[in-house]
Amino acid sequence: MIKVVRTFDFPGALEIEKEVFGDGFEIIEAPSSTEDELIENCRDADAVICEYEPFTRRVIDALPKLKLIAFGTIGFNYADVDHAKSKGIAVSHISKYCIREVADYTVGMMLNLNHRISAFHSLVKEDRQWAFDAFPGMRRFDTLTIGLLGFGNIPRLVAKRLKPFGVRLIAYDPFVDVAEVKAEYDTDMKSFEAVLAEADILSLHLPVTKDTGQIINSRNIAKMKDGVMLINSARGQLVDEAAITGGVESGKIQYYAADVLSEEDPDLSTHPFMDHDNIILTPHIAFYSEEAVREASFESAMNVKYFFDGNYKGAQIVNGVHV
Repeated sequence: MIKVVRTFDFPGALEIEKEVFGDGFEIIEAPSSTEDELIENCRDADAVICEYEPFTRRVIDALPKLKLIAFGTIGFNYADVDHAKSKGIAVSHISKYCIREVADYTVGMMLNLNHRISAFHSLVKEDRQWAFDAFPGMRRFDTLTIGLLGFGNIPRLVAKRLKPFGVRLIAYDPFVDVAEVKAEYDTDMKSFEAVLAEADILSLHLPVTKDTGQIINSRNIAKMKDGVMLINSARGQLVDEAAITGGVESGKIQYYAADVLSEEDPDLSTHPFMDHDNIILTPHIAFYSEEAVREASFESAMNVKYFFDGNYKGAQIVNGVHV
């Protein structure tokens, strides 16, 4: 019997997992937010399905039976992936489950920021002002250059959704075929520095790695256009939050819209972003739809099943470990 522990609550997941696994698997729900809880609850697990729980070196070393860390998210930066590999433990993620939702969120936020919809809403409802010229400087959307950092599944859908608007699209991603991207998505691939310098709206779509952590810092913000609008629907760890605050306060960043913060469970009573009207926040909901929730549970469970069936490509292993 293969023991699988899911370390977070997720609506309806247990029924889907039981349906996928069938006989031969035992699935246990054991919400675990700390290292100690993970060690206690996953001690006998052959596999875990996780989300934002800290699978650190200490946790991994304390789980001798573990063979697979299966993320129920696109990102997998909450595990020490390299250490897992050194211990012969595979790490997988789900790559397709909410890409349409996040692409919709991103394009919607671009339109919101460019037309100042949130700002005008607050002006009317909170300040009781009815003034069309309160936020000057709005430009016609099809005159803008949209920059995408990363060009994987989500930004490709962003590009498709933006095509009818007639904007200029540029992107940075060193791992894509430049000619293919131009032909299929009408997007010009540029250097990282060029995307920063040319984008009126800059949208982040990078994974968090040693190279990309806090890649949006003071030095790189200085390379951006004055008044840039910045959107982060990827991971909060991609930005230096103090640098974002400084950029907003100086006017270098006109708007920062984020669905993610550096902490998954932030203290909103003390977070500096709460003091700035030009920082628009949503509570990590870009992924959400009823369809996406079901797909997340199904895809992560299938990764576990594929892995123990020996279908490592189907299991979406990200660290090259095959047992």
